[in-house]
Amino acid sequence: MSTETPEDSEMVKLNVKVPEPLLAEIDELAGELNYTNRSEFVREVLRDTTEPILTPGAKEGIAQGYADVAAGRTMTHEEMKEKYDVDD
Repeated sequence: MSTETPEDSEMVKLNVKVPEPLLAEIDELAGELNYTNRSEFVREVLRDTTEPILTPGAKEGIAQGYADVAAGRTMTHEEMKEKYDVDD
């Protein structure tokens, strides 16, 4: 994973062909999410796809989950339903 921020990087033009219905969806989503243009929206989608964002809290939660599994502090779905008296 690169530690370079977008501000540090030189922008390079990328030409991509998409079907018209997909372009319409991109434009609609970009507008709904208040992106200033479709390029900004596509860059963000690509960034999120190639460099998933995990907050420190999320990373801590994932680490705690792995520790719980390793220590046997987990239960099956069936055990959870029985413990909390839940039916399907």
